[in-house]
Amino acid sequence: MTYNALLQQALIALTVTFLITFIVILFLRYRANQKSEIGLVKELSQKDNFAVGISYAARIFTLTLIVGYLIRHLNFTDIQADLIYAGILISLAICFSYAGKQIHNKWVLSRFNEEQEILKRNVSAALVESSALLGNALIILGLYKWSHTQSVDGLIIVSLTFAVIQLFLFLHSRWQEYLFAKANQGSSLQEYLSFDNTALGLKYSSQTLSVCMAIYAALSFMPYLAGAIVDNILTALFYSAVFILFQQMSSALFTRLALPKVDTESEIDQQDNIGVASIELAIYLAIGLVLIAIFNP
Repeated sequence: MTYNALLQQALIALTVTFLITFIVILFLRYRANQKSEIGLVKELSQKDNFAVGISYAARIFTLTLIVGYLIRHLNFTDIQADLIYAGILISLAICFSYAGKQIHNKWVLSRFNEEQEILKRNVSAALVESSALLGNALIILGLYKWSHTQSVDGLIIVSLTFAVIQLFLFLHSRWQEYLFAKANQGSSLQEYLSFDNTALGLKYSSQTLSVCMAIYAALSFMPYLAGAIVDNILTALFYSAVFILFQQMSSALFTRLALPKVDTESEIDQQDNIGVASIELAIYLAIGLVLIAIFNP
C-alpha cells in the first residue's frame, strides 16, 4: 500500500474518530445534566464538586479511548461499509461498557451507591467508579483484539466470555473486602468508602484497574478458537487467572520492597495516607503496563 493511501486512511480514521467523539461528549454532557439537580456547570463551577468532575472526566476518557481504539483497527477501504461496521462495533462496545458498570454497581459493590456518593462530593466514590469504567473498557478492547469478531457466533463467544470474566472482578473485590475486614477488626470496606477515604479509594481503584490490565494482557496473548464456545471460555478463564495471580503477587512483593517498614493497611485504611496509596497505585499500574507491553503483540 502506498504512502498516500495510508495517509488517506489515517485522515479518514481521524475524522471519523473526532465526529463520533463529538457526539459521545454531547451525550455524556446531557446525561451528566440529567443526574444532577442543579446541572453539570453549577456542580463543577459553583459547588466545586471535584467528584463529579473526576467522574465526568473518566467517562469522556473511557468512551474516547473505546472509539479511538476501534476506529484504529478499521481499514476504510470501503468507506460506507466500514462506517456501518464501525457504528455497530462502537454501539456494542458502549453497551458492554454499560453492562459492566451495572454489574459493578449491583453485585461487585452492591452496598455502595457510587452515583449518590459522587453527588455528595465523595472523591473516593469517583475514583472507584473511574477504575470500573476504564477497567471494563480495557476488558472490552481486549476481547475485540482477541477475537476480531465479525459473526453472530463470535459475538456470542465474546458476550459469554465478558460475563464470565466479570467473575474475576467480583472475586477480587470480595478478597479485598476480606483483607480489609481482617486488618480493621471486621469493618466493612464498602462502608469506609462512603466516608470519603481518598487513600482507600486510590488503593481499591488501582487494584481493580490492575486486575483489568492483567486480563487485557491475557486476552491479547491467548489464542482464539473460532466457533469453539466452551474451549474459548475455559481458555480465557485459565489465562486470566494466571495473569491476575502473577500481577497481584508481583505488585504485593514490590510494594513490600518499596515500603519495608510501613504498615500500609493502617496508613491507608485508618489514616487516609494518600502518599502511601499513591505508591501502591504506581506499583500496581506499572506491573499491569509491563504485562501489556510484553504480551501485547
